[in-house]
Amino acid sequence: MLVPNLHVVDEIDTSGVAWILVIEKEATFRSLAASRFYQNFRVGNGIIITAKGYPDISTRAFLRYLSLSTEIGYRLPPVFALVDFDPDGIGILSNYKYGSFALAHESSELNVPRTRWLGVQSKDLHANGTVGGCEGLLRLTARDRRKATLMLEKEIFAEDGPEVGWRRELQVMLMLNVKAEIQLLSGREGGLERWLEEALKECLDAE
Repeated sequence: MLVPNLHVVDEIDTSGVAWILVIEKEATFRSLAASRFYQNFRVGNGIIITAKGYPDISTRAFLRYLSLSTEIGYRLPPVFALVDFDPDGIGILSNYKYGSFALAHESSELNVPRTRWLGVQSKDLHANGTVGGCEGLLRLTARDRRKATLMLEKEIFAEDGPEVGWRRELQVMLMLNVKAEIQLLSGREGGLERWLEEALKECLDAE
């Protein structure tokens, strides 16, 4: 389903929505949509959305609209992001939350400041996983290392910036010289859906 044009949308009722999940990969999105993960008895009904990588303006505007849409008396649904553990994954996360590095002049009205990073993070890597011996775990390329280093120079990732945790993850990535794709989580017991259930439940219970 394509992202609707907000100019022709009168209202979207999200009062029954417990969470919103932004997914980097289209293949992961399609898999979760096919299994109807958005109708989950453990973590409630949710909304899943993808822009197939870095988001376009329409997707960002739609996500912001969803994140602010609720009926009086209901809380705003939390927004989570599932991205690869690599510089581009964190860049996509940052794009949703703070906007594009390349388009710093664009309206902040597209940003979704409540976006939270659900995974993949360094804590999600297999403790005994080795590069080449674990599906989804790879070595950083020269481009990856350059991009991560440049990102650490951005204000968002500064030592005293708003995303100290993101900075730490980039540093761990560089130190270990590894990156991980979302498919890494599919190798866990119960697969990606079990991991998502547990991760979402932990975050929702903490609110």
